[in-house]
Amino acid sequence: MAKKTKKRPGSSSGLTRLTKQKVIDGLSGPDGVRIRYAVPEEAGAVTELAKMADDDMETGHLEALAAGQCGTWLLDSLAGIDPAEPLVRALSAGDLQPAAAALSLPLVARDRDGQVVGALLAVPSGRITSGIAQLPGSRQQALLSMLKYAKIKAVAVREDARGRGIGAALLKRCVQVYWQLDYMLLFGEFATERDLGPYYTRQGFTVLGSGQAIDVGTLTGVPLQLFAGPGETFFYRWRGNFR
Repeated sequence: MAKKTKKRPGSSSGLTRLTKQKVIDGLSGPDGVRIRYAVPEEAGAVTELAKMADDDMETGHLEALAAGQCGTWLLDSLAGIDPAEPLVRALSAGDLQPAAAALSLPLVARDRDGQVVGALLAVPSGRITSGIAQLPGSRQQALLSMLKYAKIKAVAVREDARGRGIGAALLKRCVQVYWQLDYMLLFGEFATERDLGPYYTRQGFTVLGSGQAIDVGTLTGVPLQLFAGPGETFFYRWRGNFR
């Protein structure tokens, strides 16, 4: 049985402390929209939204969402259950893909009519995990990085629902979940041609210029930098940068 952790008082973000049930039931958003954990029946709607927004949604995570296996450990973490034990078992079994899905965060925005009008998916950072794992004696650090660093893979809002703050509400709840669970860094990339820098800056993220990088080695203890790929722009937010 997974070990229960001691509950920490309050939320460091100043927002109401989240519970597993609150995230499942939904949290208030703009214009009567509810932001909540995505269920398997919504996998198709999430996929279509990501396609419209041109965001990169990996097939494995979508399949896990459809199978009800996406984000399950994160939800349990909000209930006080330590995910380290099942993560160690997954590492011993040599298969971290299901663990990565279980530690992902699928959120949807539903309007007053119950329609999915927005979606967000955040996942453990494979780049950080693999980068650390390649260094001698860093197996444990690579494992723990899945509980400290997350990448925002996709934020998508239906075209006729844009301009109402739904994307901002999805990001706000995403940040709230990860900060409450003591993650250290959230980051992501967008196609530079989409010119989303001002948008992410307004949401409390820092947007890097071309050729810039951030140093993650100061926290992992091993040399590691993050930066955008060709044609991409990198954005990030360290825990503690609250708005």
